[in-house]
Amino acid sequence: MASTPEIPGPEPQVEEIKEAEFIVPETLSLSGVKVVQKNFTAQVKGDKGQPLIQTPPSQVITVQPPADAKTLTTWSKGSIESSLTWLGMFWIRVIKRAVYFGWRILGKT
Repeated sequence: MASTPEIPGPEPQVEEIKEAEFIVPETLSLSGVKVVQKNFTAQVKGDKGQPLIQTPPSQVITVQPPADAKTLTTWSKGSIESSLTWLGMFWIRVIKRAVYFGWRILGKT
């Protein structure tokens, strides 16, 4: 049956697959397909003993804005010709990203 704007079609059924439940079917495992681990726990070190990669679970990102939130908001509402306006908007965007990604924010609130 055709789906037109006048006659809505059936809603598609969406099933979520949790990562822990992902299993490779037997037909694919025989061909060499394997599940790839996303979180690496081993530290890979270079010739000089320095780590080449940093694993995401141990990585802690901190953000330290130059002023408190009220001052940054005041700065961001200035003239578009002022560099202080752009600096305020930049730091407000960085703070929003930090809140979204769960980074640690240092400084005055």
